[in-house]
Amino acid sequence: MIAAVAVVLIVLADERASCMERFAVRAPESARHYFTKFDAVFATVGRRRGVEPSLLKAVAYCESRFDPCAESGAQARGLMQFIGTTFAMVSGDGTSPFDPIDAIEAAGVYVAALMNYWRGDLEAVVASYNAGPGAVAKARRAGRRLPAIEETERYVECVLGAKARLESAGAQANPRSIFGRLVQAITTQRGTP
Repeated sequence: MIAAVAVVLIVLADERASCMERFAVRAPESARHYFTKFDAVFATVGRRRGVEPSLLKAVAYCESRFDPCAESGAQARGLMQFIGTTFAMVSGDGTSPFDPIDAIEAAGVYVAALMNYWRGDLEAVVASYNAGPGAVAKARRAGRRLPAIEETERYVECVLGAKARLESAGAQANPRSIFGRLVQAITTQRGTP
């Protein structure tokens, strides 16, 4: 039994190392390292799919803390933490949930479909990303907003809170970022405080 557990742990460690090697990422020391790494991808996919980039980025934060090589005990993989069946449903052939660009693109497709299905009900969309649309529909038929799953309740709170913080931070523009310095320069030239 102990030997079998050790073998499983070694295999998982090898898959993670392979991901980091293949996609030229290093094991994250903190979420801060990856916080802005994929901003352009979130923005591009968001525009193309009609999904707010802040929502996609909040999902990535709550799912994997921006780790493109993350793996969960439930076999969810990558930056956006897709299980195999869901990823296959929303991605093309030859794509990988461990490839950050593939994962963000697949998440854009999936979230756009959920937004359409739930007619823009953000709480239902986020809960569906976590628990599945069937679980949310069942809860709604029973008169509840969310499935009676503690993890899903925490997840919805995490994503909606992170989305709000991202939008607030974007509006205030961090003066240490290149974008923040640009905004400051423009507003200073115009005399705007």
